[in-house]
Amino acid sequence: MDVEELLKEQRLKVTPQRKAIINVLESSDGVLSAQEIFTEVIKILPNINFSTIYRNLDLLLERGILCRITPESGGILYELRREEGHHHHVICKKCGASIPLDYCPMGNIEKELSRKGFTPTEHRFEIYGYCNKCSKKIKE
Repeated sequence: MDVEELLKEQRLKVTPQRKAIINVLESSDGVLSAQEIFTEVIKILPNINFSTIYRNLDLLLERGILCRITPESGGILYELRREEGHHHHVICKKCGASIPLDYCPMGNIEKELSRKGFTPTEHRFEIYGYCNKCSKKIKE
């Protein structure tokens, strides 16, 4: 992935901080908290502040470069959006793996919301359970 190209496509200034955040998330196998991202980015940019990480995460979320995942345990986790367009996730309660889904149930729900006079502005849909690897360990 060309990080500079990705940022330019979203009309964002290419900064060392943004490049480092994206590179950390790109090299990660799973989702990371802001603190975990900070811990890795500070190895690349020793003088970076946590507030800089947080501001950039918000901006990258807003531009669709990142996905926000809210685990059952609380907090917020971040993942690089690896697929085009809108999608949701299934999240493993044991290992924290986040698997994107191509399906969005919102299309089915919108008619009912309209009948109730409700206009949604955003939504998040996450399913919690166990990935294949963790399911096997639980059964053993």
